[in-house]
Amino acid sequence: MSLALFYTFCVLVLFLYIILILYLNFHWNRLYISDIDSKQNDLPFVSIIIIGRNEEQNIKNCISSIAANNFPKEKYEIIYIDDESEDNSEKVLKSIKIENFNYFRFNDIASLPTTKNHKKEAIKAGIALAKGDIILQTDADTIIEENWIYLHAVQYIDNDNTGLVTAPVLYIEDNNFFLSKFQYYDLLTTMGITAAGISSNMFYMANGANMSYRKKIFMTTKVDSKYASGDDMFLIQETAIKNTDNVIFLKDKNAVVYTFPEKTLIDFIRQRLRWASKTKGYKDRNLQLLVSFVFIVNLLVLINFALIFFLNTSQLIFFLILFLIKLLVDSYFIFNISRFFGKKIDCGYLLLSLLVYPVYMTFIGITGLFTTKYKWKGRMVR
Repeated sequence: MSLALFYTFCVLVLFLYIILILYLNFHWNRLYISDIDSKQNDLPFVSIIIIGRNEEQNIKNCISSIAANNFPKEKYEIIYIDDESEDNSEKVLKSIKIENFNYFRFNDIASLPTTKNHKKEAIKAGIALAKGDIILQTDADTIIEENWIYLHAVQYIDNDNTGLVTAPVLYIEDNNFFLSKFQYYDLLTTMGITAAGISSNMFYMANGANMSYRKKIFMTTKVDSKYASGDDMFLIQETAIKNTDNVIFLKDKNAVVYTFPEKTLIDFIRQRLRWASKTKGYKDRNLQLLVSFVFIVNLLVLINFALIFFLNTSQLIFFLILFLIKLLVDSYFIFNISRFFGKKIDCGYLLLSLLVYPVYMTFIGITGLFTTKYKWKGRMVR
């Protein structure tokens, strides 16, 4: 390929990328969830399911934040399943004295699967124990807003089409740590993309830390058991295949679930490889195309940067123009999302994050293709 043809290809890809971001931004802006007024006797019973492993530091805060919700106590239950924790999780769980809270050990309610997909098996067992027809799912390391249960529950009132609701998950910010900031902006962007995908009916993503669904949806949907993670993504994609009207993104800042970023670089990489490794199993081809295209854009940025050391000054100018345009487009989208959530953006950290992002995206994209197993919470999984 000649250099002129390569430059033309880069310009074309960048143009398509700008169109993509504007498209996502449009559908983010147009997404609106109307308020639903409900009386207490209209509210459905909700079963909240939490799967946790080695979460002794987080369990009490998570359960306490759920118990503080403005939702009738008699209208929900909390089911916590401890996935063979090796810390003092069980001691903490025993100390929790909340009337509608129950915890179970994984080995007592589920047989060990040959695939070692503990979380998926734990969710199945939790749903089998659940009294409610509405399942509300979160993780053990989350902090819940006080109207969280209500905002999920009312989406199912007088709307039989609603089968699954996913809602925002954001990181708790660490103001003095770049890795934390990078994860924060990355997840913030992911929430915008998730909402835009569902709003446009083009592709479907979800985060199991903030997701609800009808029990029958789960019971009648076959979730790929080949991957240790991905129960959330596979479930929403299978649900959308049956009927796109079944799926809702709850765009409400009062429905946000907060969680903690990874503290070390190695834990962060392991987490992202875990997420990336399941991409091969997606049945949503539009989502696969989106991920592939974003990977190509970031790879081209790196290639153009590397060419600076082999070509003349014109290559440096081309790279700077290419990167600056991408920087402005990405910043526009991120600022728009953060404005909705009422979050301030640190321009210095954002700039540094966007500088690092092409390296991160290319590394995770390539490594994720070859990742078949990884260590997670002290356990090797596939």
